Amino acid sequence: MYKQIITLMISALVWTMNPAVAMEDQEHQGSARKAHTWNFLTAGDKIEIIAPGAAPLSTEQVEGAKNLIRLHDLESYLPEGAIRQQDSLYGYYANTTEMRTHYFKEALLGDSKALWALRGGFGCEGVVDMLEDQAFVPHHQRKPVLGSSDVTSFHLLYAQWKRPSLHAPVLGFGQELYSVTKSGVNKNASLSAVIDVLKGDVKQFEYNFDIIHTGGLEGPLRGSVLGGNLSILESHKGTKTAIQGKNRFVFFEDTAEDGKRLHRRLVGLASAGVFDEAEGIIIGNLPLIGHETEPEETKKIIQHFITESLLPKDINIPVVYSPRFGHGAHNDVMPFGTTASLILGEEKAILKVSVNESAYPLEE
Repeated sequence: MYKQIITLMISALVWTMNPAVAMEDQEHQGSARKAHTWNFLTAGDKIEIIAPGAAPLSTEQVEGAKNLIRLHDLESYLPEGAIRQQDSLYGYYANTTEMRTHYFKEALLGDSKALWALRGGFGCEGVVDMLEDQAFVPHHQRKPVLGSSDVTSFHLLYAQWKRPSLHAPVLGFGQELYSVTKSGVNKNASLSAVIDVLKGDVKQFEYNFDIIHTGGLEGPLRGSVLGGNLSILESHKGTKTAIQGKNRFVFFEDTAEDGKRLHRRLVGLASAGVFDEAEGIIIGNLPLIGHETEPEETKKIIQHFITESLLPKDINIPVVYSPRFGHGAHNDVMPFGTTASLILGEEKAILKVSVNESAYPLEE
């Protein structure tokens, strides 16, 4: 508070003595406010296709992804040499860890306007670990990373860098590429709709959620959303990129899991303090084995977790649910690190979340 008062006094004095300098300082502060915000894309801008995890299923998948981008008057770019599955451990990844790290760094520092992961799978965590060992931070980059599943590792890294990102379908799966992949994962998710988001056709989302627990709170709750795939959030526990729930709506989803194992995994996050200062919990697609199409069974496990694990810790926050995010047939875009508010009704909650308005304060 004292620092803010002194800053205001100095600004007032500078304005009195030299309005031109004061105006320049205001413009500088204005640019600083946008330092962590990415710009919407326009015709001709480049989307770089990144392959930091699993290798493509086929050349048809890669070409389908490139063609989709071009159909929207944007340029696609995948560096020659980025895909060398034969060089990778187990013959599974798109390349060696060293080369996947190299190409991710090049993508961050290059002239593209967005980075969209072709696949998730496994491997992103190793890239993040190598970047941390190198103490790499792209100080001047202003471009979002897009993807889900294993790409959660990059969402956590972006949060450490104080950058917004977009949890969205990976570019290699979705409605437009279903004829190539034949995969049920995100088969109803429109990749073209994601591109519309990148172009700024949508600047704010309003999503409806079922309320599992109100937390006894009233009025809009404000913060930002962060999270991703539950398995990846667990794997980052104890690292520099471990998720911190303070002032955030903690979001997670995953593939089908046995009920008792899911409960144990959630208890682990609670024991790690992830929910201690969170504004709320947002749960995406989280089916139970044997009950994949029965969301009420998932809600029972979550309610049990709230009653036995959260409330005894005096963590009484809203918990909401929608299966439209994650590994299911749908995977709606969920912006991370942007301004968001949660409005609670009697049975439904509405999440309003900005696409690219950064929630990170200036001093960070």
